[in-house]
Amino acid sequence: MAIISCPECDKPISSRTMLCPYCGFQRGQVSEEQLREFRRRKLRDRIYQLKMASYAALTLLVGAFGWYLAETSGFQYTSSAGPYILFTIGAACYLIIRVYLYRFKAALRKLGNRPL
Repeated sequence: MAIISCPECDKPISSRTMLCPYCGFQRGQVSEEQLREFRRRKLRDRIYQLKMASYAALTLLVGAFGWYLAETSGFQYTSSAGPYILFTIGAACYLIIRVYLYRFKAALRKLGNRPL
């Protein structure tokens, strides 16, 4: 077994694999089960990335609230527009990410999420 470069994405892969784990390039005859497993892994990776992005959006929301509290001294004074804008951006990003997360999870269920 040797490490070679994928002809499609130039990332290192095993010489025995028929399907690149990074880009999905088929080097030879690939069974339908191997293709399904590749799609499952790609969906799981995307779901993980979306979860991390949703944590970043939640951090924006918490940061905006902290900024608001720091400016208003505990709700006693009015705040500048900065915390409101940051909160709006964080909330919009979080909602968009959640919609994509729902769609990818539905696609994973459709493929049949069985353990590796």
